[in-house]
Amino acid sequence: MTYSAHRPKGYEGRADSRLPQLVRQLRQVLSDAQRRLAYDTLRLDPGALGELGGILVDFAEDVHNNVGRWEAYERYNVEFFGTALPLTSGESGGAGAGLHPDRFRHLLWVLYPALIDGLILAPTHRDLCRIADASSAFLSKAFPADAKDSGVKAFLRTPNVHGWHVKRKLVWLGTHSFMFRAWFARYLDEEAHGHADIGHTDDFVCQECTPWSGLGAIDVLAGALDISDDDRKDLRGWYERHAAFYRVLSVSDETLLAVNVINDQPYPIRIGIEPHPFEAGQLVFGSLVPWRGEWYWSGAQQLWGDPSKVDVEDLKRTMRRRSSNIVCRYSKDYEAQVRQRASEVHERTMTYYGKDLIVYRDGLSMAADWQKELRWHWESRPQHEVQEAIEKHGLTKGRPEVKLPKDLLDHKGGLGVFLNADEGKEIMTHFASLIAGLNRKGGTLTEDEQFAIRGFVASDAVSPGFVKRVLGEYGEESVKTAFMLTGDLPDYWLDYLLRTHKGHFYRRRYPCLSVA
Repeated sequence: MTYSAHRPKGYEGRADSRLPQLVRQLRQVLSDAQRRLAYDTLRLDPGALGELGGILVDFAEDVHNNVGRWEAYERYNVEFFGTALPLTSGESGGAGAGLHPDRFRHLLWVLYPALIDGLILAPTHRDLCRIADASSAFLSKAFPADAKDSGVKAFLRTPNVHGWHVKRKLVWLGTHSFMFRAWFARYLDEEAHGHADIGHTDDFVCQECTPWSGLGAIDVLAGALDISDDDRKDLRGWYERHAAFYRVLSVSDETLLAVNVINDQPYPIRIGIEPHPFEAGQLVFGSLVPWRGEWYWSGAQQLWGDPSKVDVEDLKRTMRRRSSNIVCRYSKDYEAQVRQRASEVHERTMTYYGKDLIVYRDGLSMAADWQKELRWHWESRPQHEVQEAIEKHGLTKGRPEVKLPKDLLDHKGGLGVFLNADEGKEIMTHFASLIAGLNRKGGTLTEDEQFAIRGFVASDAVSPGFVKRVLGEYGEESVKTAFMLTGDLPDYWLDYLLRTHKGHFYRRRYPCLSVA
């Protein structure tokens, strides 16, 4: 993609015409810097080097013109960790002024793993510092102090009256801005074979957390826009899109009124397209987000036609069974039931095991123990409840059976199971290698031990609570070794790693179970 394709269409500052030339010049500066690198770790091919040059020029434009995205990121970091540039601040401990090398070093440290697959990079890597210094020196001279004008800034300063005004900015920010475009491209490679569509784009900009301290595009945009605290709260909550089936009650040229058939609540929806496909009486599946007292469609919608021909009660049961966490977003009564049920399950499970961390040598031993636990739960319930469950679920064997995926049953590298009051049972495979690595207390790790430790900390399926529980028992020094963190680290270092890799756990979450 050419550099100009990443710019917001229809907005151009007086100095914007110089930016493509700066990208070409910086690419040459970076190429020269690469020839002086001590290692091959950070070497990029010409195409990736050009992309990096474009990102760095956009970053410099943002800082130089006070556009606000990087400023918002540093404010979040101060809120989370007490410092603007976690683990990469210079001797002053601050962010430096303007296009300071410390800022470039932090940007590059977070960005390089998006450009080089599988890269684990020390924040003090000497070649990282060389590239940061070269970029800072060139761009500090390239952006004159008296020339401050930006098309991006003009675009982000346009009105935010309607939700589609904000959504337009969000889509651009999440797919084209210097902070997110490399991560968006990687997301598409992993989730959509490299092809962007409405659904995947909406999922990324509204829902995905990124290595920018676990922040998503909605968070950075909320911090960069000149909006009220209430607006900012709404925007940062767009990850909880109300995905449901809606029955359209009435339609006008600009709005429609629909009822969420899952929670039976009305939603006034602002329509931003003309002509639109909606008619009274339709059943529509889609997602809604709030903005200033109204609701807006987010992503694509599916028209289901006449609701009288659809079994609405079956839709409710299906949504609660397959998408319980989504239903909890907009059905507080159901959420209360789920949380109550999760609390009861956790309490009973803790009674059975007597501890919250259980280690198994292999998958078969775990399955056998879980079957014993299930039998204990079943036999300890009142007989009338057991009989009702047998009849309701058609249990031919008289009680449910534990069913685990074959890869878990066949796993022989040890498994750790954490009884998390908020998440339910969490499972970590390769637990033997993980514990062996942690027991080295920061010493040299084998490849398997590195893999296990990095996977444990980075996995989006393992909660921060699970990580802290295990490290509290076995020690955390080997985590520093696995992530190449050396020296006298600040107290927040582990929290930074966890937020970076598990940002979604720091948003509102719901128990992983459903209530029939």
